[in-house]
Amino acid sequence: MILGDDTFILHPALKNLFRYWRSLSDNGSVPRRRDIDPIALRGMLPHLYLLDAGRGPDDLRYRLAGSLIVQAFGFEPGGLTRAQIRARHVLAERHAEFDRTSAETHSIVAKGIITYSHDHMTSYTKDYLAYARLNLPISEDGKTLTGIFGAIFLSSDGKPFWHQFADLHVEIPLSAVLSALA
Repeated sequence: MILGDDTFILHPALKNLFRYWRSLSDNGSVPRRRDIDPIALRGMLPHLYLLDAGRGPDDLRYRLAGSLIVQAFGFEPGGLTRAQIRARHVLAERHAEFDRTSAETHSIVAKGIITYSHDHMTSYTKDYLAYARLNLPISEDGKTLTGIFGAIFLSSDGKPFWHQFADLHVEIPLSAVLSALA
């Protein structure tokens, strides 16, 4: 794999999202939140999310959650931190799983990585759904990581992609991708 390419991403829509995010990098800078154009991503809006990072995993705050994410969660997470969601919506027996996901998500900013995953999630209103997810670091100034831009696609869409589904988790250093773009 050439760092900066999209061969590590198997889901076709997420491959397109990665290409879009990469196009926002100006000579190897971190893509800025303000440069994300909802019109350019119109067909993907129900799947998109934006998170402000905060200091730690509990401080991750949903700035935006697409309608399919809201449906899967069973509530609107916009404006809520992961700590608030845990307190209001997560059953005690699922706290450990929820905390693990919060820590993994915050590590995107803390470690400066891009993550692509196929996994199964416990929905707050359903049992389990398979998903494909791409998490991309973003910035306010092109340098300092301040948030996460991503999308999630759920197996409930019934697309052929899910017929060959296997669990997968890939982490790519942001610095390697950005240096390939400089």
